[in-house]
This record gives sequence, C-alpha cells and structure tokens, in this order.
Amino acid sequence: MRTTCNHPQSSYGIPVILADDGSVMDYGPGLTAALAKLGWSRADFAAHCGYSGPRSVEKFWQGVVPPAATLNMLGVELDRSR
Repeated sequence: MRTTCNHPQSSYGIPVILADDGSVMDYGPGLTAALAKLGWSRADFAAHCGYSGPRSVEKFWQGVVPPAATLNMLGVELDRSR
C-alpha cells in the first residue's frame, strides 16, 4: 500500500492511495486500510497530521479529499512500515 502522484487518476498534485495490488482506492476505504496497516486510530492519524483531533479528520471518510500534505505524510509513514 502506498500513496502517489505518479498515477493517471491523480490530479492537481493530489496523491491517490494504491492498494497492494496497485489498484486505486477511494479515500475513505484507503485511509481505513492505511490506518489498519500502521496500527493507528483516527486520533493517531489526526495527531500525526497536525489536526486538533479525530473529529477534524472525519470529513475524509465522508467524501472530502484529504490535502496533499496529509496524503504525503501518510505515504511516508506507509513507506517506513514496509
């Protein structure tokens, strides 16, 4: 699992989340899978990204595209966990 901007479905510099098989994941399920892989809760995710708490990131599971910086940070952490 990883995030990348080097994919046809990435637009305007916003990374996409790729599953282990290389398929693009929607952000909600992709974030859920990434957090499970890292062993993080939504509160952990919020803290690592500099948000005030888990309620600050709930919008990403409700259709709001996470900022590139958030997805890039997640990508770095996923790379470290390999």
